[in-house]
Amino acid sequence: MKKTVMALLVTALAAPGVQAAERAMRILLVNDDGCDSVGTLSLQQKLAAKGHDVWMVAPATNQSGIGSAITFKPNKIFDVKKVAEKRYCFPGTPADAVDFGLLGVLKDNPPDLVISGVNDGPNTGVAQLNSGTVGAAARAVRYGYPAIAASIGYLLTAEEMKAGWPSTHKYWPDAVDDVVSRVDKLHAKWLPGKPLLPAGTGVSINYPPLAKSAVKGEKYIGNERFPLPQHRYVLLEDGRAKQVMSEKVLTPSEADTDTGWLNRGYITLTVFDAEWNAPQYESAYQAIFR
Repeated sequence: MKKTVMALLVTALAAPGVQAAERAMRILLVNDDGCDSVGTLSLQQKLAAKGHDVWMVAPATNQSGIGSAITFKPNKIFDVKKVAEKRYCFPGTPADAVDFGLLGVLKDNPPDLVISGVNDGPNTGVAQLNSGTVGAAARAVRYGYPAIAASIGYLLTAEEMKAGWPSTHKYWPDAVDDVVSRVDKLHAKWLPGKPLLPAGTGVSINYPPLAKSAVKGEKYIGNERFPLPQHRYVLLEDGRAKQVMSEKVLTPSEADTDTGWLNRGYITLTVFDAEWNAPQYESAYQAIFR
């Protein structure tokens, strides 16, 4: 399955007749952490050093957990900031950043690949549902672009949480290097007119916050079918409600799920299609509504 996912699909959007060696691979980077994100800035730098044509469009502020929300206000003027060559801060959501990148900055020179991340924190389990990182990649996939969402996990201990997840930040560069190595593999097989990733799909990669020597391998596994919620609400006497973290989510799990395998020290890869369709259940619905 590894070869299937990283094999070729979705047409590389190259000019007709141009051979791969004659131009750099064009890559659009987005995220939900904001345009100052270490994970994305480092990724842009390292991919550019490899000779790729790398563009970055990210939200002006941190937009973690906002999912696939967009700003839909025709005729609105957006105060976009070009903060460096091929780098933009967009005052909106991660999905807005994808739209501005694909439908604005690069509309005449479409990217060959979209990468969202590398995100500060994991996007497994229920987090994938509301992840701006995955939501941005899924939007690109829905438009027909091959996309990778990349994140690094947390060590679920009280000490790590209290200290602001130091292991995540320490090994963040390793997660970036993992994405760069995967782009290398794609680039080695990249030819004009040939597919880059399986058509209509993307992959969400979660890297464990561990030293390279402690990473046990990689595991292809789907997102949990019925994941645990990340939080719950406590109703207060004055009628208000307080949101609190779920104790179960903060308890490390080694279940046979994307979260469990990440906690075991594996790089997890979850293939998604962004279809929002389930035609296999149509006959059941026809029977229900008959």
